[in-house]
Amino acid sequence: MNILHFSNKPAYPRIDGGTIAISQLLTGLLSLSAVRLIHFTLSTHKHPFSIDSYPDFIPRDAIHNFTIDTSLSIAGAASSMVKNESYNVTRFYDKSAANDIELFLEGHSFDYVVLESIFLLPYAELFKKNGTKIIVRTHNIEHHIWEQQAENCRPSLKKVYLKKLAKQLKKYELSSLPVADGIMAISENDALFIKKAFPSIPVKVIPTSFSIDTKESDYQLSDFYFLGAMDWKPNLEGVDWLKSEVLAELSQEVNIHLAGKKMSCDQIQAESLQCHGEIENAKEFILSHGICLIPIQSGSGIKIKLLENMALGKPIITTTEGARGMDVEHNTHVLIADTPKAFAEAMIYLKNDKNKRIQLGTAARSFVIDNFGEDKISNHIFEFIKTI
Repeated sequence: MNILHFSNKPAYPRIDGGTIAISQLLTGLLSLSAVRLIHFTLSTHKHPFSIDSYPDFIPRDAIHNFTIDTSLSIAGAASSMVKNESYNVTRFYDKSAANDIELFLEGHSFDYVVLESIFLLPYAELFKKNGTKIIVRTHNIEHHIWEQQAENCRPSLKKVYLKKLAKQLKKYELSSLPVADGIMAISENDALFIKKAFPSIPVKVIPTSFSIDTKESDYQLSDFYFLGAMDWKPNLEGVDWLKSEVLAELSQEVNIHLAGKKMSCDQIQAESLQCHGEIENAKEFILSHGICLIPIQSGSGIKIKLLENMALGKPIITTTEGARGMDVEHNTHVLIADTPKAFAEAMIYLKNDKNKRIQLGTAARSFVIDNFGEDKISNHIFEFIKTI
């Protein structure tokens, strides 16, 4: 079985939730003995390509890259608005990249192509005309994210623009996904939406797999941390909510460490906050602190950062949105709090109760082992692809 794994950003380095999801699927496909795999990735200014960042177990001749320009421009946004096209999508289409892929396909034959996200659907016809079956992996229902951001935005021209982007993106998703021969949804909630919209397309929930670290978390640690890419709007919203609303509700002094790609420490100034900016080793940062905060207010799919921290056995406080798409239980696997006061109270509770930190962290790790083990997910992927 010959498979092309096509991603809209490099799988490595694993610097955000998207790259973690992409790299885990890549690893899962490579582990299948019946599969011969080629990985083709686009790269951008936000996610540059470096062959050295890929681990040695991935053959170098199986990795291909094409760099495109996805930088925002007033002209590009205006053009998409006039044409009523989704600017979120059109930025990922590049004629030179399409020509490069077409030439690449002349020398290779693939049974399937796995497209990582709807943003690669503009290239779908290149594969269709070669008889390659198309499987789309939906990391999110993308327009849901933009609808939520518009809903959370105060009345303004920005709110009007976000609503327009969400509407255009929804139109694109609903009109373009029917080209797929199969869809791998990352969460059950997303799968239900897709099945309702496209009842004739095979859909399977294939969550991101995770390896379980053998190193134990240090439950003596009672400080807090947030780790997330700040070029993703839900993370910006979450940190702003934490700073502007949650801190005011705290009844005790706390120490909160913030880190992530594109994090500007000049904009994060509060007595309780310590900004680390962009860090080199996410795992090292996570294990060096105590309680994970995921104050997400909008989003879709499975929150990869939630699973990453659960796999490391961390006690976690999040919101309903931060846990959406997961079967985690409040007070068993994580603490869920949706108001600033409830979130602050949960922080003080965990800060002062080591036994609860141990209980949550242990249950979180077990949850990931039972539901997101690498071998189990790889087998689900292979069985689904064979049915397409």
